[in-house]
Amino acid sequence: MTMWNTALRFMTYDKAKLIGILCGIVISIFLIGAQLGILNNILDMSLGIVKGNKEYIYAVDKKSTSSTSLLNVDKRVGNELQSIPGVDKVYPVIVAGGTTKSKSGGSAMAQIIGVQYPEMAGAPAFYTPETVLSNLQNEGAVIIDAGDVENMEGIKTGEHFSINDKRVFVSGMSVNNAGLGQYNIITTVERARLLSGFSNNSVSAFLIKSTFTDSTRIRAVVNEINKAIPSVKAYTGQEFSDVSIEYVKTASGIVANFYLMIGFSLLTGIIIVGLTMFSSVNDHIRDYGTIKAIGGSNFLIAKLIIRQAMIYAAMGFLTSLGLLYGLQAAMAAVNQVIVYSPSLLVGLFLVTLAISLIGNIFSMRKIFKLEPVQIFRM
Repeated sequence: MTMWNTALRFMTYDKAKLIGILCGIVISIFLIGAQLGILNNILDMSLGIVKGNKEYIYAVDKKSTSSTSLLNVDKRVGNELQSIPGVDKVYPVIVAGGTTKSKSGGSAMAQIIGVQYPEMAGAPAFYTPETVLSNLQNEGAVIIDAGDVENMEGIKTGEHFSINDKRVFVSGMSVNNAGLGQYNIITTVERARLLSGFSNNSVSAFLIKSTFTDSTRIRAVVNEINKAIPSVKAYTGQEFSDVSIEYVKTASGIVANFYLMIGFSLLTGIIIVGLTMFSSVNDHIRDYGTIKAIGGSNFLIAKLIIRQAMIYAAMGFLTSLGLLYGLQAAMAAVNQVIVYSPSLLVGLFLVTLAISLIGNIFSMRKIFKLEPVQIFRM
């Protein structure tokens, strides 16, 4: 406890340096955490029909690379899938592009997702309390996402707009299903064909409910589909989610740009903390020299500095955490979701600790090379 108190006294002796080091840590960790949170949100938005539907088996064309780039599958394959042992129900899903037009004439890209009511396989998992899913069966009904309302000129449930010049109305709103650069529009399979001109002989994917619940037997059903029906490729929900995210990571420059910004944020934090800590050591070089002159070893001083680094890390991480949750609340207010997983938070704390420790390396080197006799010449 004495060593911790000594470390704290060294830190608070120069409050300007204390604030400077903390600002370096907080700015760096906040930027890293915010960018990782936003990146996770973007990857989540790119999941398409897999989002919230990982309990299903997916059967897609063999050339389909992700849930957002689905090639057409002959709808007769559905009958073949139904005959596979372990398959309970097969649900066709239509995914097609379209253009929306608002009341004022503004247009935007949309992804039309056609699903079967009442199972709604391929549709979002969550909806606003006012949404009644059975209303989707009404003529011209579609479900939009609550996160897109502002961009759609504040449209409300019951109001009309058009998709591909065909008049539709908002029968309900999903939650946390905003598309990536386009609106996600949910409707029935038949209406999706009508709105988009999608072929009556094809579907985009089949979502399959198995009679089994344990992962080993579901895996066996997937293997049996791949063996019996060579025209499609079957995945478990988790596998298709992983494949889709990996496709976005490799095919898009977005992820690389985020990683580049995270690298710069990390480097900025290390430089700010390192320079400020080095300056602080210079200011207190006589104090450290005195410790060595009265018998203090380099090991003792290293323990003192490491404790300072750990205190800086704890204070900087807690402050950054508060700012990150403030950002999360601000984004939630505009129906945008940022999720900080437990593994992400643990990773951020380790990065905070690393910044504090690495930033102290040069300071420790200077102190270790200091000879006690030098303090009498200062």
